[in-house]
Amino acid sequence: MQNLRDKLQKAGLISAEQAAEATAAPTKPPPPPEPRAATPRPARREHAAASGPLIAVRREPLPSSIPKLPPLPGSREAQRLESRKQLEQDRALAERVSAAEVPLSPGERAFYFVTRKNRLRRLELSAEQALALESGALAVAERPEPGQIAHALIPREAAEALLQDFPRAVRFFNRPGAPVGFLSEDELRTRQETERDETSSPPGAASSEATT
Repeated sequence: MQNLRDKLQKAGLISAEQAAEATAAPTKPPPPPEPRAATPRPARREHAAASGPLIAVRREPLPSSIPKLPPLPGSREAQRLESRKQLEQDRALAERVSAAEVPLSPGERAFYFVTRKNRLRRLELSAEQALALESGALAVAERPEPGQIAHALIPREAAEALLQDFPRAVRFFNRPGAPVGFLSEDELRTRQETERDETSSPPGAASSEATT
């Protein structure tokens, strides 16, 4: 650069003053390139809306085990569950009847009622308790016991409540307007004759009991 200025000065193309100014003037660096305008990015929501609706992802853990299916009707497991349910119902019924039971007063009055097996059953009661049964102040209810079904006298209020939960357990209740297990004199006589004939039938004769 220095040799070029000397040659230009000797050739008379530039003066001494111009050569001095060129030497004193600093060389300016080239201007930096202008930054390119960044392409604006669309907002995340706008991008999601353009690509489709948002789908909520459920992050709950899957159940560790598959729920157990109920047993098939008639299977051994179904019979076992039904037997357990019946035992629980019998236990609850026995507790309720025992809690409300009225002690029997033995006497000379014979009072008949029909069991669940559709058989006649007789209670030897005092005149007062027989009248209480006839008027509806007392009722006859089943009381399940191990290996058998006993029967007990219960008050009207207990019989009304028992009809709501165990209607078949109430065997006699002269309920006003809706008697339960009431037998007329003719029906009682017919049942007595039928059971007497079944008792006197020869051994081996077939007999059946209908469940009420």
